[in-house]
Amino acid sequence: MVATISPPLTSSSQFISSEKLNEWTLLGGEPLKDTPLCATMEIHELKNAPIMTRDAFSRCESSTTQYGVLGRVLGCYSKKEISTFQDSRVYLNTNTPMSALVCGVQGSGKSHTVSVILENMFISSSLLGTLAKPLSGLVLHFGEGGPGSGPCEAAWIGVSNHSSIKAPPVKIYVSNSSLNTMKGVYAPLTQKGNVTVAPLLFNESELDAEAFLSLMAVGSSDNAPLYIQTILSILRELGESFSYQAFMTALELKKKTFNPAQLAGVEQRLSLLNSFMAGKKTKKLRWEASTERKCRFSPGELTIIDLSDPFIDPASACGLFEVLTRLFVRADVGTGKVLVVDEAHKYLSSSQHPSGFTKALLSLTRQQRHLAMRVIISTQEPTVVNPVLLDLCTVTILHRFSSPAWWSHLEKHVSAEFSDNDAFDKVVRLQTGEAIILAPSGLATFTSNTNEHNVGQIGRRYLIVKTRKRVTVDGGASIRVVD
Repeated sequence: MVATISPPLTSSSQFISSEKLNEWTLLGGEPLKDTPLCATMEIHELKNAPIMTRDAFSRCESSTTQYGVLGRVLGCYSKKEISTFQDSRVYLNTNTPMSALVCGVQGSGKSHTVSVILENMFISSSLLGTLAKPLSGLVLHFGEGGPGSGPCEAAWIGVSNHSSIKAPPVKIYVSNSSLNTMKGVYAPLTQKGNVTVAPLLFNESELDAEAFLSLMAVGSSDNAPLYIQTILSILRELGESFSYQAFMTALELKKKTFNPAQLAGVEQRLSLLNSFMAGKKTKKLRWEASTERKCRFSPGELTIIDLSDPFIDPASACGLFEVLTRLFVRADVGTGKVLVVDEAHKYLSSSQHPSGFTKALLSLTRQQRHLAMRVIISTQEPTVVNPVLLDLCTVTILHRFSSPAWWSHLEKHVSAEFSDNDAFDKVVRLQTGEAIILAPSGLATFTSNTNEHNVGQIGRRYLIVKTRKRVTVDGGASIRVVD
């Protein structure tokens, strides 16, 4: 214990000049006075804490303007002790940027938790908490495609489950080649809720040189084929005067010097780009693309990019996701933003050489505070998530899984103080809807040596939480033979 030693109160120290007193304003207090119960630094921590217990929140309630109920705490664990709270509610702070990893096997409650987080960010209701200003959201989803595919589960927040709940508008963009199929997949949602489906088409003005490189899967110029070097040369020459038409005109001239193999390579890389351009489509599609571009992202609205299409592979999906993420970051929506990387195990790779999309996620997570961004990565398999990205996440939510390899991978990148295999045993035995939450900067109240209840960071402890019920339809329930 560190004692605070104060100077003796002599006649000279009883009176402090205004100049010296002013210096204390930057130190969060005043000399020779007790600090208030909720000190300046504590208020700052509360404003920026990603999650907080009800007890911690009530100590400085006026400091947080937006929050939503995430669930209830079943226990707070450390190597030394197990704590419980008088009020077990735990809140998600929707007012501050954060990044979270949500993982677990199918049926463990992973998608339910992601939907609960989105409800807190888009639905204003006294059942959930306080939401003064709904966010703007982008969900990235990829699957096998075809008539037998299922909808993105996040889309169900557009279908209310309570008469008093107003579901937020959900716009779903799909590949134009699978438009009719995907409209059929999402028909139960569009008929019941505030959900619309439209083709994903880009206008020329939306795409810059960086977007072209992403869509054409052009990486480093090192050891690149001649036609890739030519593409990079054209982009460098155009510079700030880049436009789609100028690029295509210059490329057509260069293609005259290509041999058949080089022409085939160029056409292959252009095929994905051209299939998502509105320029050569019908006048109706061009008008729709222009209209959608102006309102692709809006406050209080969730945008879902569902690239479930048998003709789109994971690498192509990542290229499109990279472009759309960049457009989302640049969009001026007048509120905070949330990006959900849904079912990440279907398109992210554990390769030692990260893709352009993974690099974009790393950059976005590092700058989240400056971009008013919340990043949520949902995956069954945590090993596909870049290790640096795991290090950067402010919250880790672990639903049930039984793979020692997954646990070993995660354990290296979280700060929680686990007791041998005790925590892994708890993960394996978690019931559906329960999760271990690691949030070092989260806040809770803990009993001190003097039996006082003080607000402090969760730090290396971990919480076991039961996620609350949803107020929108749960479209991810398991299908059984007999209920």
